[in-house]
This record gives sequence, structure tokens and C-alpha cells, in this order.
Amino acid sequence: MGQHVGTWWRRLAAAEPPPWRDRRYGFATTVIALATAAMAALHSSLGLLNVLLLYLLLSFTVALATGPGPAAWTAVLGFLAFDFFFIPHYQSLSVARSEYAAILFAYLGVAIVTGQLVARVRTRTEAAERERRRTALLYELNRALVGGVTLDAILDRIVERVVHVYGAAGARILLPDGDVLAVRAVHPASAGAAIDAADLAIAEQVRRGNPAAALTHGSHRRDEPDTLFIPIASPGQIAGVLQVWGRPRSERFRPDDETLLISFAGQAALALERARLTDEAAHAAALARSDELKSALLSAVSHDLRTPLASIKASVTALMDDSVTWGADVQREFLEAIDEETDRLTLVVGNLLDLSRIEGGALRPEREWYDVAELVEDVLMRMTNRASDHRLTATVEPGLPLLRFDYVEISQVLVNLVENALKYTPPGTSIAILARLVPGAVELGVHDAGPGIAAHHQHRLFEKFYRSGAPDGIGGSGIGLAICKGLVEAHGGEILVRSAPGAGTSVLFTLPLDTPDAPVAADAGAAATAR
Repeated sequence: MGQHVGTWWRRLAAAEPPPWRDRRYGFATTVIALATAAMAALHSSLGLLNVLLLYLLLSFTVALATGPGPAAWTAVLGFLAFDFFFIPHYQSLSVARSEYAAILFAYLGVAIVTGQLVARVRTRTEAAERERRRTALLYELNRALVGGVTLDAILDRIVERVVHVYGAAGARILLPDGDVLAVRAVHPASAGAAIDAADLAIAEQVRRGNPAAALTHGSHRRDEPDTLFIPIASPGQIAGVLQVWGRPRSERFRPDDETLLISFAGQAALALERARLTDEAAHAAALARSDELKSALLSAVSHDLRTPLASIKASVTALMDDSVTWGADVQREFLEAIDEETDRLTLVVGNLLDLSRIEGGALRPEREWYDVAELVEDVLMRMTNRASDHRLTATVEPGLPLLRFDYVEISQVLVNLVENALKYTPPGTSIAILARLVPGAVELGVHDAGPGIAAHHQHRLFEKFYRSGAPDGIGGSGIGLAICKGLVEAHGGEILVRSAPGAGTSVLFTLPLDTPDAPVAADAGAAATAR
């Protein structure tokens, strides 16, 4: 039933109405009547040729202004009026001489043919103008869409262009939200997200592929304009509906309006398809990145986890072997190995946990007032046993103010930096823990006298799982410096590396002063402790 109604409507819209119901024919009739009255009043001073030319000019003018049908209607009316009022016998359709009949029919033929030619030129001009306008509209729309970043921004631009460029009273884009359609974009904003139940029912029919529902529908209330529903067709499905109401100049929508607005709906479909492809690409990239990180993590930490576990297992197994009697010194060596490897394992696991907290944004430093000199001395003592093959020292500038920081986190930063220096410098080289006052902050760090780091590696040192060409046999997960960066930045500081091949490496970070008059540690002084 709906399809039959739709077909009937299309035929009715395409057909030209009869003359008595078309204002263009009324206009043509009025023009001929007024012109005839004026020329009849001046009949004595006008010759037949002038009257004939004036009727012909009127036929051309009407053809240019209204189209082929009214042009032919004007030619016929001019033929009858010319015969009735200006050809003897007057006020009669009969003619006194045969040459008058030839003039009349010659005029009729010329008026109809030339009127149709002029009307055809007008029709083609209008078609060209419509195509130019359509191209301009699409250009305006595409230019507006270039700046759209998100799908919502693009859809908002489409409905805004439909209203301001096309000239409609309002427009909505409805997209599926679960099993029902919901307003995703609307312009003007005063129209609101609510939609009339009858309009929503029509939009649902359009989404389900009912062609009749997409036609122009009369108002649901007398004060409402007509509404056009255009399906937003993406490959293989109808992704949504573009609803437009209020045609320019308050006229009813015509089939050419539907053709034009389909272009806007096509742009919306392209935007939806682009958003879908972007989401799929982002999802695929996230999966690939996740797999890459997982592989990198497993590769990076496998050695750091296996080595201490193997050492602990070997020491415990040896101690539990009843077939061997171990001396007190040997047992102590086993226990010290277990203790050392347990600390190393604890550091690796702690780094992984800290990395997950940093990545998840759950890092919340518990800040209290601490003495920087005491922090450096504590780290120096903790790392002395591990630095048996290096000369580990500490230098703290006298009179440093107390700072508010998380003691555990900042001490871990220094421990990680010392661990890195121990790994990547030859035995016997010196490593120094530094602390000094700089404008607005206290700068801490670790300097080593190792081989240095090439410039092309330095800008990537703080990336996760990145290792700058570690020598053979040196393990590491490549997350220590990334954790240092996250912990320092959580305190509002900055971290950087200064290095040159053959000149050693300094990794320095700052902790900002909370107040200009921060308290000064009572016993802070220079500390230079050598192992």
C-alpha cells in the first residue's frame, strides 16, 4: 500500500498541473488581457505589424519567465485576441481576407516554436544553476568537514550546513542507539533532542528500507512545515536518517530537493564509514601495540626474573641437601646470595608494579618534609654492597632546604639511577650521587665515569623497554628510567640526561621548592663518603 502511495505521489509531483490550477497560466492570461486592453485603446495609432510583434514579444517574455507550458498558452491566447480585436471582422474569430488568416497562423507557429525554444533555454539554464548550486553546496559541506575531528563534530557540521547553506528551517541526524533511533545531531539547537513520535515512526520506516516513507510528508500539526526524510546509506545497510524540515521560501519539497539532500546524506554516510574505519584501525593498532608491549615485557623481564629465582632456588636446594655438611661460612654465603637475589627480585617486581601505576594514572605521591642529605646518605648505604666493583660517592651542597616528597618513590629513583650506572660502566670507575640547589628547585642525580651514551640514543632513554645497546651479558628490562621519569613528573619535576661518548653520563632530576622560604636542614652539610 505504501509503495503504491509513493509511486502516485511521485507521478503527481512530476506531472504539470492543469492551467486553471497553475498560477503561471493565470499570470500569462493576465499579461495577455492587460496588453490587449492597452493595445485596443491605441488601436488607431498602432498598425497590425506592431500589434503582432508586441504579442510575439509577450510570448517570448512569458516563456522566459514561466516555462514551456505557459509560453504555448500565451501564444494561443495572443492568437485569439489578435484575431478577435485587431483583424477584420472585429470582435469575431472570422477573418475578412485570406491573407489575414496566413498572418494569424504564421504568428501562432512562430510564437509557439520560438516560445518553446526560449523555454527550453530557460529550463537548461535552471538545470545548470541547480547543478552549480548543488556543487557549491557540496563544496561548502566538504570544506566544513575538513576541520571535523570527531564524528559528532562532523555530523554537527552537516546539519548546520543543511540549515545555513541549503536554507532549511532545521535538520536532524538520527542514528541507531540500540534498537531505536536517537537524535545524534540537530540544528538549530533550539529544536532540542526530542523528536515527534510520528516523525520517529517515519524515520524508523526509512531506516528499515521503506521507500515511500522517505517522501515528503505533510505536517502532523497545522502549524508545522513539511518534512523530508533521507536515508543515510552506508555499504550494505541504512546507517541512519537525515530529517530536514522547512524548505526555502516555505514551499513544499520537490523531487530535486530530495536529490540535492541525498548528497548531504551521502556525506554523513561517508563520515560514519570513516569513523567506523578509524575505530577499527585504532582498535587494530591498540591490539598490535598491546601484543608488542606484551612481547617486549616478557622478553625484557624474563632474564631479570629467572636469574634471581634460579640463584635463590640453587642456594635453598644446596642448604636443604642433607648429604652435604656445609660450614658456617658457606651457609652464610648462601644466605647472603638469597638475600641479595631477593632484593633484586623485589626491585624488578616493584618496578613493574610502579610502571602499571604510572600507566594507569594511579600514582599519588605521599609527600612529607624530608632532608635531602639524609635521603642521599640512605641510598648510598643501601647501594654500597652492590657497588663492590665501583667507587661510589655522594656530594651534597651545604644548606639545602627541606623538601616535600614521597621518600620511598624518590629513593627508588636514585636507586634505579645507581643500578643503571653500575650495569653500564666498567668495574673500577667512579659513580657519584649529587644534590645541589638550582633556581626554584633542588637538583639530584647520578654521574658516572663510564663510556657515555651516543646522542642518537639519548632522546629515547626514558621510553619503556628501550635499551641503548647494552653489552653482552648485562640484563635489564628497559623500564627503570621510564619509572624514574614517571615518579619525578608526579612530583612536578623534570628529568634529563647529559652524556657524551668518553665523557661519562649524568642523569639529573629536579624537585621543586614548595615555598620560597622552605626550612633549612639543621645538620645539612657536605657529604663525601667513599666506599
